[in-house]
Amino acid sequence: MFRNLGYSWAAYGENVSAGLVFAVVGLTAASLYFCPDSNTVREAWSRLKSRSSFLFYEGVVFAGIGLNLFLPNSFLPFTIVLLLAGTVYPTTLFLSARSRAKPPHIRKAMATLATTWALFVTVGTILFILGTQPPLLPIFLPYGWEMALITGSVLFFLMSLTRLYPLGFGGFSSGQLVPDTIVKAGHRYLILHDSGKRAVSFLSSTLKGLIDSGARVIISASSNGWLVGNLSRHESHFSEWKQNGRVIVSEGWGGHNIPREGLTDRLSFGPTSTVFVNELSQENLEGIVSPPDSGPGGTRQEPAELFLLESSKAPRPQLTEFLRRNTSIELLNLSESTDPFSSMVELDHQKIRGSIILLEYETSSDYEGIVDRFLAEGVSNAELCVLFTTKSSKLYRAIKGKRMIKIIAASSLISVPDELPDGEMQIPDKELGLVAAVLSDFLDNSKNSGASFVFDSITELIRGERWEQVYSGIKQLIDLLTVPNATALFLANINTMEPRFLGALHGAFALQLRLDNEGLKAVKVPAN
Repeated sequence: MFRNLGYSWAAYGENVSAGLVFAVVGLTAASLYFCPDSNTVREAWSRLKSRSSFLFYEGVVFAGIGLNLFLPNSFLPFTIVLLLAGTVYPTTLFLSARSRAKPPHIRKAMATLATTWALFVTVGTILFILGTQPPLLPIFLPYGWEMALITGSVLFFLMSLTRLYPLGFGGFSSGQLVPDTIVKAGHRYLILHDSGKRAVSFLSSTLKGLIDSGARVIISASSNGWLVGNLSRHESHFSEWKQNGRVIVSEGWGGHNIPREGLTDRLSFGPTSTVFVNELSQENLEGIVSPPDSGPGGTRQEPAELFLLESSKAPRPQLTEFLRRNTSIELLNLSESTDPFSSMVELDHQKIRGSIILLEYETSSDYEGIVDRFLAEGVSNAELCVLFTTKSSKLYRAIKGKRMIKIIAASSLISVPDELPDGEMQIPDKELGLVAAVLSDFLDNSKNSGASFVFDSITELIRGERWEQVYSGIKQLIDLLTVPNATALFLANINTMEPRFLGALHGAFALQLRLDNEGLKAVKVPAN
């Protein structure tokens, strides 16, 4: 507008505005790839300012702006460099994030961002060139600049909508952009094992999920006798991981020797996080295990740590004292029975894996303990565990704080989905479409490892004036869950639900359990 009104300084304003758009889109693309769990611009910047590739890109953008302002005679070469950097870097990051994401609608959203941004730069540039006076090319397009600005505005607005509402779902969450794993960045875990196949299977599937999410795994050389040897024999991708640098076998205590990144690593798009795997001996239980540094100035994402301890080397009193001194370390016991839930009804985990279970309970019963056993069984079998509940539920208060359980809490106080810093996701209540969308994302992310789901307060998750409508919503969820790798537990309070509703539910579930004052028992078990 100001340029058309004849103000000479408007050309500088357009130059600065275009540069700021390039800088903001670069920041958006980098945060979606390197730190999708960041909740604020400040947090994203604190993590990205140690990324040389990001700083180099932003440096090119702002240098291009400054040079075009102060050296207008060299406008063309500086602009070409700016356009090339502005096209390649964000587009590549969008596409890299797309290749890592699992849910189809998120992959489509990332592809839309990449395509729209590439068109924003290329089409806008062509229209600007064709509309320049005096003409730079034999072809002159009247109102080319105006068409470029309108086209760019439409494309940029489409990018904004895609970023906020990717194909109907309210915003991106970190769990959609990277595969969800039991091991979380910045957390520390003590894995008690008996050197059996179960521990190898757990570690193999966990490391695969971490590497797929962009992590680099550093295994201490002290683990060579057991972990590295077993991974070499039983994990087909282990050699490939070592060759491409996703797995590094280090000498000494890996948890305190963070390898320096080379120039190639610092300028590349990975890794996005670091996981240390160390094997403890009985002597290590005597003191405090300090966490490694997160990097220069603490700007990098805090690394995760896995400590492996053979159960025969861990006397219970000594283990209890070790966990008391190291309060940041969470215990995962793979040496005990992995069937704390299914064994209560004389089944095993393989028998119930892939089942959709109805648990009827009385109000006075300890159903929270039963659900806790169900989720603990899923965790010990290296499955992603998710609880769908409400903030007013007793079960929410009982499970809240267990870091290996993903909580999806329905609330009447919010209108769009939101993810809290601790990983809990909040969704509006009585929104079946959102529940189904979140569930589909988890199913896509856990195809290799399996997943266990608990549906609490189902009348708060599904809108319905009559029980028939709620039943229809449950059937939709059951249809989604009918896959081999998903195990689901639906809770039904027999003291508050209509008898007709309960009768209808009986026909929808092949495996039915009842919890009353006499304990847990199976009332319907599928035939072999």
